[in-house]
Amino acid sequence: MKATICVASVFALLLAVAPAPRAQSASESQVERGKYLVGITGCHDCHSPKVAGTMKPVPETMLSGRPQSTKVPSAMPGEVHASEDLTAWTGPWGQSVASNLTPDPATGLGMRYTEAKFIQTMRTGKKPEGVAIMPPMPVDVYVNMKDDDLKAIFAYLKTIKPIRNAVRAGLTSPSKQ
Repeated sequence: MKATICVASVFALLLAVAPAPRAQSASESQVERGKYLVGITGCHDCHSPKVAGTMKPVPETMLSGRPQSTKVPSAMPGEVHASEDLTAWTGPWGQSVASNLTPDPATGLGMRYTEAKFIQTMRTGKKPEGVAIMPPMPVDVYVNMKDDDLKAIFAYLKTIKPIRNAVRAGLTSPSKQ
């Protein structure tokens, strides 16, 4: 009986001195939801440069869009071509490159997006300046997302490391971007 009391007493003492689990704030929970959604909706597939020969994003450049060193593929009638890192494409629509989704104020989301503008862009398929989002961006998927999910994605993107990367630098026909 004494051993049982001793074990129970030690367990009670451990519980008393253990820190209470901290509840997540609403904004932390929203950011975590956004991170989850970015991961499952394929944002890294196009907006993150890849480790050569893989689909694994380069950790230092995640979600920074097309690197200036990535050439836009050549056009072939009736075909769609992608760069090796999957951040640039050419197809029947013309050329397209993956945007910088980091919060960099000069070249990323911080340059022209508020939460409201981000949601409007995802709902309409048009960037704030009125330019259509080009393939392969699956606009039809994002049009159907709930506002809370789009807000969570935007909240997460605002927390990642800002990366200065002008994705259109060096392009020969920027009017098709």
